[in-house]
Amino acid sequence: MNFAVRGIVAGIAVVGFVVSALVGMFQAGVIFPPAVGTTPTVRVSGELSALFSVPRSSFMPLATGLTPTPPMGWNGYNHFNRAVTAATVEAAARALVSSGMKAAGYNYVNLDGGWDLPRRNAGGTLQPDPTKFPQGIRPLADYVHSLGLKFGIYTSAGIENCAGTTAGSYGHYRLDAATFASWGVDYIKLDWCYVPYRSYPHTTHRQLDEMLAMQMGYALAVTGRAIVFDVNNPANSQPRSSSGGLANLWRTTTDIKDTYPSMLVNFTHNVNQYKRGPGGWNDPDMLEIGNGGMSTTEYQSQLSLWAEMAAPLIAGNDLSTMSGATRSVLTNLAVIAVDQDQLGQQGYPVASANGHWVLTKPLANGDRAVLLFNQTNASATISTTVTQVGLTSPGDYTLLNLWTGAATETAGVITASVPPHSVVFYGIAKSVTRPFRT
Repeated sequence: MNFAVRGIVAGIAVVGFVVSALVGMFQAGVIFPPAVGTTPTVRVSGELSALFSVPRSSFMPLATGLTPTPPMGWNGYNHFNRAVTAATVEAAARALVSSGMKAAGYNYVNLDGGWDLPRRNAGGTLQPDPTKFPQGIRPLADYVHSLGLKFGIYTSAGIENCAGTTAGSYGHYRLDAATFASWGVDYIKLDWCYVPYRSYPHTTHRQLDEMLAMQMGYALAVTGRAIVFDVNNPANSQPRSSSGGLANLWRTTTDIKDTYPSMLVNFTHNVNQYKRGPGGWNDPDMLEIGNGGMSTTEYQSQLSLWAEMAAPLIAGNDLSTMSGATRSVLTNLAVIAVDQDQLGQQGYPVASANGHWVLTKPLANGDRAVLLFNQTNASATISTTVTQVGLTSPGDYTLLNLWTGAATETAGVITASVPPHSVVFYGIAKSVTRPFRT
């Protein structure tokens, strides 16, 4: 694919880039059948947890066909916190469709913490809060599905959710997985709070984390339903070791806030953990775009950085009232195409001195997505070369700016003046015509 040729307007180049990089974007697979082992088990809260009984081979490989590219969707927590109701979810689902976000690839509508009651019912099942979800969860999932979208839900690996306000899944993984499957759930976010580590004095936190992730993955597998598994353990300093292969995506950072410093912390913590994908994804947490705490420039930077890192793109704003500017950022198809590229490689830094970043991401067609990011408070000229970003063929290259649509040519040097907190994001391809620069 070429981003531009002589006499072709930049808009056509954008279309070409998007079409090429989005091939296969909506593919899905079927979750694998588990292999069941017979080894000693332990009883936890009345349920055979099989904490030590599930062989690792049961999860190799995980259902990576469900997530050949990073998941995209919406979760209301960043904007609404725990006040999300059935009406909130329905409005968000409709807005995903009407805004064009569904067409751009956002297809999961996910509940976060606060949907259930503090106590289970007499049969041990989690109970939706009747004031927020008077019809229960299944009708809500059905409504989301009726719009051509998928439905996700939240639970905690521990005894309670992270706010300490609702019941968690510890000791009930198989029951809860079966319940979620019966409700038509397509995505599980497993948070990591109130885990009873003291009950396992001879097991390290990391070992127990891995065993719990394995146990829930097994519980989801035996339901027979294709369910994306999101391990949300931000306290884990080595998420690739404990979650890779056991989940479709896993948190690598603390919870994000709607501030530039918070976004920057999550980026810098995630960017060097780039040996993942395709099928399993590092998650630096959800998008804050449109929540009001950052500028449009900073929101463009977040989407660009997340796309370059092949991160999940989970919007966290009020979709029903978002501005045109917010919608424009969230639906930039050229940037989304980088995130959803089928090669599935996370972009990696080749320079970062003084807060002036150069990241490069190989694409499935042989091109590169190159991001120049200025994390500082002063404008800066950031430069690199095609060789430094991994392009070795001699000759000229076309640079397509993925935010402005402008196309330029270079014989080797890539340079741009980058405002504070901003990015310049290029798709770079080998030129097939004589350079059009003068």
